[in-house]
Amino acid sequence: MRKIFLTLGLAAALFSCEDATEIIQPSEFGFDTAFQNADDVKTAVFGIYGNANRTTGIAFTSYFTDECGLGEAGNNGNESHRLQLNVNNAQASGIWTGYNSAIRNANIFFEGAALVTPADAAEQATYDEALGEAHALRAYAYSQLLAYFAQDLSDPSSLAVPVYDFVPGVEDRLPRNTVAEVVQFINDDLDAADNLLTQAGTAYTVDFISLDFVNALRARVAAYVGDYPRASNFAQAVLGNFTLPTTADAAQFTEVWQDINGTATSQEVIFKFNNTLAVGSSMGQIWNTNSSDVTGSPLYEVGRRLFNELESNSSSFGDIRRQVWVDPSSLISPDYPNATNPREDDILVVDKYPGDPSLPGLVGGYTNDQKVFRTAEMHFILAEAAVENGDLPGAAAQLKIVRDARYTSPQAAPTYSSATEAWADIMAERYIELAFEGHRYIDVKRLGALANQGYDRNETDCSLYPAPECDISFNDFRARALPIPAVEVRGNPTITQNDGY
Repeated sequence: MRKIFLTLGLAAALFSCEDATEIIQPSEFGFDTAFQNADDVKTAVFGIYGNANRTTGIAFTSYFTDECGLGEAGNNGNESHRLQLNVNNAQASGIWTGYNSAIRNANIFFEGAALVTPADAAEQATYDEALGEAHALRAYAYSQLLAYFAQDLSDPSSLAVPVYDFVPGVEDRLPRNTVAEVVQFINDDLDAADNLLTQAGTAYTVDFISLDFVNALRARVAAYVGDYPRASNFAQAVLGNFTLPTTADAAQFTEVWQDINGTATSQEVIFKFNNTLAVGSSMGQIWNTNSSDVTGSPLYEVGRRLFNELESNSSSFGDIRRQVWVDPSSLISPDYPNATNPREDDILVVDKYPGDPSLPGLVGGYTNDQKVFRTAEMHFILAEAAVENGDLPGAAAQLKIVRDARYTSPQAAPTYSSATEAWADIMAERYIELAFEGHRYIDVKRLGALANQGYDRNETDCSLYPAPECDISFNDFRARALPIPAVEVRGNPTITQNDGY
């Protein structure tokens, strides 16, 4: 497996120092030095991979929603877990600044790459592939900002985020564009990526941008805004190259989360950010201080509601996700509601990111790749499209495909008496399958009203806080959109804050 060394930083090489006098320093490393040939362009795109590879959204979603409870080492929890979402929330600010940084780096990349003229067909293919990757990564960054900050994904005229395809200066003040404008920009980027990657002859690879990534992102963004004909078309295109297993195999499914290349990973994972020892990326440390076992000082644990559903499915259907998501060293209280000290008597360790066994020591104990697109998500998108089209049996058939891959005792397809019931079942299955991957906040935002569901924490997950707030309705302003960070509002008088903040 090739490893992306994400420390290849485009930003460090290319960010110029613009001051009042615009003095060019003798040591300045400019575009003409950084970009001299197609190989330089290809190397520079790695920096955009590094900048787009962010886990703040996963952490925020896990803490804020009903995915997590407070762990024994979590002290008082953070502001997101206490449902204190405001303009100073550090994780909301991190999502905003992080993905805008990725967009700015992509725009810097395009300026530099424009100085290079490929010398022959081989260089042209390398050049086209790099540009295609950059377009796709910029589209991905915008899709994340759209999902978290748009006021109403279902309304094309609703405010979303600023769109820019240039390197903004200190004097630039950018207003928010509409949902429709951001979606169009994303689709234009993905069309450009599709064209460039096709010309370059880019093949499928799980660690680098490919046409499968492009189509998966097209499907996801279309589902975000309710454009289900488009979402269905692109999800089906992706599924032409990926197939879930028809029977559950816990050992093979565990390999996916240990980043072991094999049949399971090649069919389950459409794209992942490949994290390395050089970077020391710590997916597991979102929940665990040291390692994903009971001795690893858990900061946050599997939420009791989520655990109860996994436990029920495991008992009834042999759901393999129970043993993959929850570490076997966990301490499970048979009477958790009445436990004297639930943080010591009932410790449900998140084990979805158990560590990469190919990496040594402590780093290997908590470093894993970030799975961005998985095959199961494409089936969920097809299920959503079926409900939207009034085809409730079609939606049930898509959920059965996912459940057959996870249940050792295959079940008949569910039956639904109404669209609301079908939406609720889709949300329930997404809640289990996509837990700890950064989907839950966005799912409640876009599907909560259709399923009549919000966040429903088990009360033991918030009983440790004084005067706790446990649940949030789907129509609570905090569930509809993140706040534009205070630092952005102070520095940009043209920007409009989201409702409620």
